[in-house]
Amino acid sequence: MSNQPLVSVFLPTYNQQNFIAASIESVVSQDYENLEIVIGDDCSQDDTWRIVQEYQNRYPEKIKAFRNPKNLGITGNCNEILKRCTGRYVVFTAGDDLFLPGKISTQVNTMSGNESIVLCYHNVEVFLSENNETLYYWNSNKNKPISGYSKSVVKELIKSRNSIIAGMSVMVKRENIPSAGYDTRIPIASDWFMWIQVLSDGGSNGRVEYIPSVMSRYRRHKLNITDSGFMDIDDLYITLAIAENKYPKLIQSIDHCRSIMRYSRGIRLLINGSHNDARDILKISPIHIFRDWKYIYWLSASYLPILLKLRNK
Repeated sequence: MSNQPLVSVFLPTYNQQNFIAASIESVVSQDYENLEIVIGDDCSQDDTWRIVQEYQNRYPEKIKAFRNPKNLGITGNCNEILKRCTGRYVVFTAGDDLFLPGKISTQVNTMSGNESIVLCYHNVEVFLSENNETLYYWNSNKNKPISGYSKSVVKELIKSRNSIIAGMSVMVKRENIPSAGYDTRIPIASDWFMWIQVLSDGGSNGRVEYIPSVMSRYRRHKLNITDSGFMDIDDLYITLAIAENKYPKLIQSIDHCRSIMRYSRGIRLLINGSHNDARDILKISPIHIFRDWKYIYWLSASYLPILLKLRNK
């Protein structure tokens, strides 16, 4: 253990009494010894904090737990956790997610084997909490993994709207985390901009490594923040605006991402019957979208009410 670098396990939780014990168990059962598990409870209204305290009493040498005196929200709580992380590496999870055996040791071996790696991540199993059914694997189909120089990976990360890297798969060097932590202007989806910063500021030789093994499980249930519809769409636009201002070299990737977001919004409006609004949004998509036959289909569909009116005259 004396030769093992300290790893900080970043674990936010809020009203997760049904999941937090399993989440902590999946961390303390890792085969990597030199851990500090930093748990931040954001003023839960259920038994989450009581359960966390029980585990802290059982593992006082590993668990550093605290409870915010008032609810700070996702980004605020995450920053309080970051302040307490002291490890050489930081690995991320949440109060409803699970680590699989060997995850931390595998990622430490990867990171320590190449000092130029600023971030490594791996594949993740997404499962349905109610029956333990595997829904899909994160880095398959459209979310194909990418690795290489961080300056190149960050461009693809932006284009993908953060769909490439699952948060609970990430390990980073603490020295590469921005000193200000998560940007408080982004209340929910602030992790996307965090990865953008880590990769953009990782130096000319900074690298990203992908591990194809499935080493975490992401739990889908009705209380997931990502199951709340499109409530974080404002966060995505805010992130792009901040990134555009801070990293001008990323503007082309940012424009690409905005066009895809507008395209998706146009389709949603069309499905909901707002043909005029949908058409206005779809028409301003840049040229690379025009080459997609699906774009032609949706734009044509937005004109359907007009064509029907003309036909009936």
